[in-house]
Amino acid sequence: MITMINKKPIKNLIIIFSIFVFFIYNEQIEAQSTSNINNIIISEYNMSLLSVNQNDQVLSIITAVKLENPSEETFKPNFANVASTGMNFLRFSLPTGYKELYVETDLPEGNLIELDEGFALTSDIPSGNYNLIFNYNVEYKSSYFKFPLHFPHGANSFKIIIPQGAGSISGEKITFSQNVNISSKIFKEYFGENYLEGEYLNLEIKNIPSSFYKKIINSLDYKIINLVLVLIMINAIIVFFIVKFFILRKRHNENN
Repeated sequence: MITMINKKPIKNLIIIFSIFVFFIYNEQIEAQSTSNINNIIISEYNMSLLSVNQNDQVLSIITAVKLENPSEETFKPNFANVASTGMNFLRFSLPTGYKELYVETDLPEGNLIELDEGFALTSDIPSGNYNLIFNYNVEYKSSYFKFPLHFPHGANSFKIIIPQGAGSISGEKITFSQNVNISSKIFKEYFGENYLEGEYLNLEIKNIPSSFYKKIINSLDYKIINLVLVLIMINAIIVFFIVKFFILRKRHNENN
């Protein structure tokens, strides 16, 4: 005799079990993610002044950042509740007026959001170590460049190198470290460490090379120049009428 098995209870049991597994797995995913940016550590922040265009007065700067998520939770940026939770997303400072920004990273896929004084990334940050490289161009004036470099996430160490003869550097908690030889070119290295979240470095580069023509143009006060031109034109008009007066007077005397 063949006994027929009712498959409906078994099918229902499988569905219930699948739903149970789904919710358990989903809770594990939620437990393994966070939107707290304070868990992210900037272990190294390294800048390099690649070149100085004296004619156009443009600096080319590249920055390499090493960051770490030491927890087992994946950081997920939160753009929805900025007013209540703060800016819980990865962001970096750039000087005002930067141009031609290029960013490369080994973080998971995300978007780049450019801001007036920096940029943000929408990428998740799983547990582990990652790298970020970005470069840009920025203009300087009168052999001087000031960059209020901001560390939203702090930085364990900061390093900047500048070609020898390209100027001198000063800033918060940085000092000259050493001369380094890179591809037969000498660079001056400056170093700082232990920057807190939200701290500013206030980077200044002085005595940057500049073309003689640009120095003259930048040193001119155009209001004074316009005043001088107006005075010259007025004097020229006065001289013209004085000369014309004497010429007419001479002709009048000769006719009489």
